[in-house]
Amino acid sequence: MALVCIRHLSYRVKLQYQPLLPEIIPNELVHVQQSILIHKTVGRRYGIPSKPTLLAKKIYQVMGEKLSSVPFLIA
Repeated sequence: MALVCIRHLSYRVKLQYQPLLPEIIPNELVHVQQSILIHKTVGRRYGIPSKPTLLAKKIYQVMGEKLSSVPFLIA
């Protein structure tokens, strides 16, 4: 199933952006991460996204997904 998803994603990226090897896509997406910080006195949790690469941004854009680099409150 993972291979089918990667092939489909590779196809969509090729149509809308540029051809990419199927091996490149998971390597780019694995670096899109978030850190969770907990405020000690209040107990609120915050998500701090990592800075995505330009290629990761394009992959998200091709799939119609938002990729934010702004910290946010986790409810």
